[in-house]
Amino acid sequence: MLPMERAKASFEVARMSEALYGGADAVKRRRFIMMPAAQLLYPEKHEWTREELMKRSIDDFINIHKDFVQEGYRPQRDEVSWMGEIAGNTGSMMPHYGLFLPTIVGQGSPEQVATWLPRALNFEIIGCYAQTELAHGSAIRALQTQAVYDVETGEFILDTPTLGAMKWWNSNIGCVATHAAVYAQLIVQGKEYGLHVFMVQVRDENHHCLPGIELGDCGRKLGDNAIDTGYMRLRGVRIPREHMFSKRQYVTRDGQYKRRVSTGGDSGKASALAKRASYLTMVQARAGMTSLSAGKLAAACTVAVRYSCVRVQGFADTSEGQSYRSAENQVIEYQIQRSRLFKQVAICYAMRASGSWMNEAVRKLSDVANKSDATMPEIHASSAGLKGLCTKLSADGMEDLRKCCGGHGFLLNSGIGSMATDFVWQVSAEGDWVVLLLQTARYLMNARRAALRGEQVSGLAACLEPLRDPLFKISSARPSTPQAVEDLLNLDLLLQYFQYRTLAATTKVGERLDAKMSKGMSFEAAWNACAVGLKRAAESHIYYFMLRNFVEVIRTQQDEHVVPVLERLCALFAVQNMVAGELWSGLLPEDLIDLAEEAEAQLLDALRPDAVALVDAFDIPDRVLNSTIGRSDGRVYEALYESARDSPLNQGKGKVPFEGYEEVLAPHLDKEFLKLRNKLCPSLADDQRDAKL
Repeated sequence: MLPMERAKASFEVARMSEALYGGADAVKRRRFIMMPAAQLLYPEKHEWTREELMKRSIDDFINIHKDFVQEGYRPQRDEVSWMGEIAGNTGSMMPHYGLFLPTIVGQGSPEQVATWLPRALNFEIIGCYAQTELAHGSAIRALQTQAVYDVETGEFILDTPTLGAMKWWNSNIGCVATHAAVYAQLIVQGKEYGLHVFMVQVRDENHHCLPGIELGDCGRKLGDNAIDTGYMRLRGVRIPREHMFSKRQYVTRDGQYKRRVSTGGDSGKASALAKRASYLTMVQARAGMTSLSAGKLAAACTVAVRYSCVRVQGFADTSEGQSYRSAENQVIEYQIQRSRLFKQVAICYAMRASGSWMNEAVRKLSDVANKSDATMPEIHASSAGLKGLCTKLSADGMEDLRKCCGGHGFLLNSGIGSMATDFVWQVSAEGDWVVLLLQTARYLMNARRAALRGEQVSGLAACLEPLRDPLFKISSARPSTPQAVEDLLNLDLLLQYFQYRTLAATTKVGERLDAKMSKGMSFEAAWNACAVGLKRAAESHIYYFMLRNFVEVIRTQQDEHVVPVLERLCALFAVQNMVAGELWSGLLPEDLIDLAEEAEAQLLDALRPDAVALVDAFDIPDRVLNSTIGRSDGRVYEALYESARDSPLNQGKGKVPFEGYEEVLAPHLDKEFLKLRNKLCPSLADDQRDAKL
């Protein structure tokens, strides 16, 4: 069926891939990244033990990347994201590349980079990003790990003074890492200088823990068990003074804390840069997670859409007297199935646009990190909100797509179930999604106050510009009411409505926040009392931001066949959000909701012929999907049968039925009754039966 589905497409898949990934050159680079892993086919992966998962993931990653490194290749930000998306076998090396290396580059002095980076790139040392603690996660300022400078020896003494201070949930520290970038409170001659990062060797040449260091794995997780997520306790561990990351600050031999002054700058500016530098690695990680959310959801969409086109269920002709052999409907022909599938495809395309924007913003931020920090608050706020909402949408989307695949989706060999469980931890990693949205809300509240003072607001907060008008009222900000379904397909009008929602939510919660503080409530208490509304404002704004990025991508496209499909998909992203109504309470009249529901129905029908082509454009090879039901050739039932036959429980035929059979089941069976056997009527040979699938 899939060849027939592909023949219905209204655009060239290659052109859509270029729109998704930023042009023909980007598609070529992405395929270049994929090439070395093309032969890594592991259909049996779902039966592997945790030890096998770790072993294969490490072996594959090093063998693939070492050749690139030795040839002098250095991946760009988007390429690192692609590596994570297309990794059929994630594992401990991804945090090494995705978190540890950026820390060296972003926070190390030239001498430190020269010492550590080549070794890390060549896998001569393996690094861990050790920030989170057992008792502290998102509130990084409250981390308890200490680094006390000993002026007599010229060393830092690292210690996790309490049980809650131990490093926890750090990827690849359990078994694999030799070094860790440890976040700790710097204390010099009794004075606290806040969080700094230290390079700490944790294992020796025999891979044994060094004295004073306790390392371990946290145990099996819901998913992503190829990564040895672990813990670390430090007891009086001494490291050289030169092992404090010192791109922007350092401690002298005699115990003086110094900030490096940029050329043409001053110490105050250097101090501000140093404070923000500690966030850069985290911002990079969150940007990567935004892109990863799109990539992983794309894989789940690919499986679910293809399967929904292959699977048939329910007679096309429901009149009485029809034979059981009568033609059946493809599952995708049911509107409710299309609504669920295309919702996730549209979200995925919107995420891809925002992920590309985020990677480019981080690249620019890294380029000017030593010159200006003016954009840091905006990038920090957008990375927090995008990471938070996109990981949540992706995790929820993958789970609903699994349900769209019925019972077969519950099998691990379907691929889609493990996609969801392997990804879901990302919703909490580097900051829980709600906590991150509240960081975005803080930025919005600051921008609101600036606008109310008449100051110009731009970038992420440009949608709050109307607040500069002293006469501004929310009631007068509502866009024109659409009169027909066609009006709701206008992307500019949809953008206006999403901006209006952000304005309304921000104004409403901002006024409530101000009112509580005017009555004597502290800012912290008022913030906590308004947290639900603040989260809604931030969520509304990130949706607007995603829609805006999607529209901007569409406006850069030239292909006359690609643009209309992207416009439909973008409109569906917006319209389905409006119909859901969660963040629109009191903002949309009933007539508009009726129009939105009709617009959704029309868009679902219009996008139907392009269903398979839209997911083919994600350009995800079968080896990455590793799915019996999402194969590009559509041979779903053959794959399910072959995988079932290969199950370890089916390899003992003719011997003991299963381990423990003689002890727990055989004594209870009536073996005399079981001797009354069926008889075989070989009306069809096995090969003839298989041909009728």
